Amino acid sequence: MNKQLYMFYLGGNAGRSNIEVHDVQFAACADYRDALPALKAAWFGDAGKIHIDGWQVIDWADGYDVFLSDAPDTRTGLNLYFVNVGGYVRGRLAEAHDFALFVAESAEAAKAKALRTLLPDHDLRHKDNLKDVDNVLLLKQIDGAHIGLRANPHGKAAALGFQGYLPI
Repeated sequence: MNKQLYMFYLGGNAGRSNIEVHDVQFAACADYRDALPALKAAWFGDAGKIHIDGWQVIDWADGYDVFLSDAPDTRTGLNLYFVNVGGYVRGRLAEAHDFALFVAESAEAAKAKALRTLLPDHDLRHKDNLKDVDNVLLLKQIDGAHIGLRANPHGKAAALGFQGYLPI
């Protein structure tokens, strides 16, 4: 399989929003341009206002090589999770967000890893005054390709493929 896992950070307008809104999408493709139709279709905002703020090939995360295959990988019992955390800085109006990919046995274990590493200097106080994770997404299969993991504690995440403003 010559496809790779891509993570896209999308931005644009949505309805009557006064500020830019964002989303993260994933695609399995050989080239980032192959994902553009699916990214446009998945965008929840104004169709003419979508752009890519950045993309990255995901070939390593959290101590594991990440690869795509035609069949499910059942060797490790681990899964790849996308985790989005929100938090606040005292005295600032806006909520901050950070996200990353984590390898874990469960969503709860991925959340725990995220809360130890993302936004360490922020107050993560939501309605229950406890640290909270905004989103956890299990990534097992993208565009028909199965996600596999192979331990590699010495690996490194790929450099960003693009960062800036790319209208699509």
